[in-house]
Amino acid sequence: MQDRIIFLGSGGSRVVVATQIAATGGFIIQVGGYQIWIDPGPGALVRAKECKVRASDTDIIFCSHHHIDHSNDINAVIDAMTIGGIRQRGVLISTKTTIEGADDNGPILLNFYKKSLKETYPLAKGDTVKIGDLTFIATPTDHDCDAIGLRLETPYGAIGFTSDTAYTPELAEAFKGCTILIADVLRPGKEKWKTHMNSSNVAELFKETKPRVGIITAFGMKLLKANPAWEARDIQRDSGVTVFAAKEGLKLDLKTLMVS
Repeated sequence: MQDRIIFLGSGGSRVVVATQIAATGGFIIQVGGYQIWIDPGPGALVRAKECKVRASDTDIIFCSHHHIDHSNDINAVIDAMTIGGIRQRGVLISTKTTIEGADDNGPILLNFYKKSLKETYPLAKGDTVKIGDLTFIATPTDHDCDAIGLRLETPYGAIGFTSDTAYTPELAEAFKGCTILIADVLRPGKEKWKTHMNSSNVAELFKETKPRVGIITAFGMKLLKANPAWEARDIQRDSGVTVFAAKEGLKLDLKTLMVS
């Protein structure tokens, strides 16, 4: 298995989910012999097929929170991983709401598929799970639910993923030292939304954390209309960090990005 990141989509927000103007399948990290599926939203299996990714090869699902654009296809991916529950395997790392439910929300994970997995880990910020040579660290968010981000420590270095969050100094502290930092950005420029970052926020985050490579994803409709590539250009200019805009089918070699 080649060590790489594969984007199965770059869309976020209700309108983008409903229209699929940008795909919402999340992204795959293949590293250390594991296939990790991050935030399998609506259409994840279809997008995987289009990108020539075998859903059945997935070993670990990381779901940052229970909102539909991040969690919708969790059970479908587990079904593929376990051959409909015939073989018990795989791990789900997510939040308590996603796995167990809380108040009027969730659980997203169905009982049948919970039993099909080897392990489930409901995490809060600061919690850690070690699997082989990989360490999953739940990072803080400022969102409207118990969302978590991810700092994934790999043999090549750390890969960070903000998930949906407003910008906070705590966020920057969590991702310092990451070689790659993937940031959800809802709106272009300085357009504000209280539970998400805009391009200006992400530029500040990248400037503070100085990853080797920054990647933006989970775009809302306004950002898509503004053109993600242009927003990436502006973030790169303002942060001094090399920045890519995610799109469906984008494949990035980890050895090239993190070692060379």
